[in-house]
Amino acid sequence: MVRRDRARTMAAATAAATLALAPGAAQAVGPRPTVMETVNTTATGVTGVGVTGVTGVTGVEATAAGSVAALPVAPKPEVRSFLTVVNKARAGVGVPPLVWDESVAAQARSWARVRVADCTLVHSNSRYGENLAKGSNPRYSLADAARLWLDEKSDYDRPSNSCVNDRECLHYTQLVWRGSTRVGAAKARCGNGWTYVVANFDPPGNWVGRRPY
Repeated sequence: MVRRDRARTMAAATAAATLALAPGAAQAVGPRPTVMETVNTTATGVTGVGVTGVTGVTGVEATAAGSVAALPVAPKPEVRSFLTVVNKARAGVGVPPLVWDESVAAQARSWARVRVADCTLVHSNSRYGENLAKGSNPRYSLADAARLWLDEKSDYDRPSNSCVNDRECLHYTQLVWRGSTRVGAAKARCGNGWTYVVANFDPPGNWVGRRPY
């Protein structure tokens, strides 16, 4: 299914979780993710997903030999822009702001380092909630990725606690998940020129049977 933002040539992914946070990836630009259940809930509503922290990574490229340069910490202005976008959305639904956490961001940097070779939206299977995105623009930012995920707001129906019209909404619900308090993110330049973004959230959100707010 082609989303209205297809012209931006962006893609995003999110992990679905069971009680033990077993992941199931899905692209925001494609079909909804497979519904995963906790042991005592039904497969209705939003699936359980947790993502913590996102730290920015800039100027990272795969070398000809396949090795990867060290990923620097995201510049403070980019972190502030990312948090401004995310926390404005959280305030709009009455949930507290996320706080940047370097330990969470370190996990995001670690996974971004792994994925620069192929730029594939594959999840790290860490204990955090995780949103992924990539963009062809070399200036693609953490805030750009956050806006992409927040664009799913119209596809979330709170009364039924579900994604509607066969669209993705779990990236949005993770960003505004009340129980998530810390975030860290990273970005890296892939060998093909695209920019890869990882955002981790702690505690993870999107649990089956629970509402984000």
